Amino acid sequence: MHWRALRYFDTVARCRSLRQAAAQLHIAPTAISRQIDLLEHQLGAPLIERGPGGISLTSAGELLAAQTRRTLRDLERVEEHIADLKGLRTGHVSIRAAEGVVAGWLAPALAALSRQYPRLRFDIHIASAGQIVDALRCGDADIGLAFFMPRHDDIVPFASGTLEHHVVMTPDHPLAGRTSLSLADIASHPLALPDDSYGARQALEMAARRQGVSLAPTFRTASLETQKALAMAGAALLVLPPLAVSRECRTGQLTSVPLCHEALAGARIDLCIYRHRQRSFATDACLSLLAEAVGQYGA
Repeated sequence: MHWRALRYFDTVARCRSLRQAAAQLHIAPTAISRQIDLLEHQLGAPLIERGPGGISLTSAGELLAAQTRRTLRDLERVEEHIADLKGLRTGHVSIRAAEGVVAGWLAPALAALSRQYPRLRFDIHIASAGQIVDALRCGDADIGLAFFMPRHDDIVPFASGTLEHHVVMTPDHPLAGRTSLSLADIASHPLALPDDSYGARQALEMAARRQGVSLAPTFRTASLETQKALAMAGAALLVLPPLAVSRECRTGQLTSVPLCHEALAGARIDLCIYRHRQRSFATDACLSLLAEAVGQYGA
């Protein structure tokens, strides 16, 4: 089976369009069709179906697409390890991360690493803890960064830290002058929180029940940018690690007040890898820098 045919098929499976795949690969659509025909002949089964809405994968196509992604990623890792043997200091790192750590922590750390090793490449995707686990297992991610990561035998915490929760608001909010706040202090104010599927919301609800406090958020959204927009508009309070709003606090758009530790324990942040995968130089370099950052913020 030809690597070229697999790469072409992988691009089609991701784009669900021959034309878009051809544009990405900078080749003619007919060249892609020929390679897919070759794969279908070798496997003895149709892989794609063409319809008015574009390309869809058959059951056999879905199976091949999943395997192809893993195979091509493994091949890329082999190429990286060979480059490591040559001392080229190159490679590619795929990262899945919680949205709250990207702007204030992950982006500055990767910028520093890119300056040190300009030949490294990074793919960064926002994901929930469950999505991060799936991506690590199937090989779509080399590194995961998540709040309240569930424990799994095959997902190894490379480094962990704890970020304290703050209540986030506009600087002119009536609670902005306080030195600390409790859940009872904020329960009567409009809140913007993620839904119950998120670990941070689950921890918050458990703490509220222990203290006999009822939290009824006015806004439910998992989007950090939406939460911040609501807070800056004066429409809601947020409960977040200050790292998530460090930029807005520096510019004076928002401010944060510590949530007393008795009200809610800190948010555990885990830097995770998949136990059964050999790491390249690029992944190790990234892990070392991020682990140092975890330690700094965790302190």
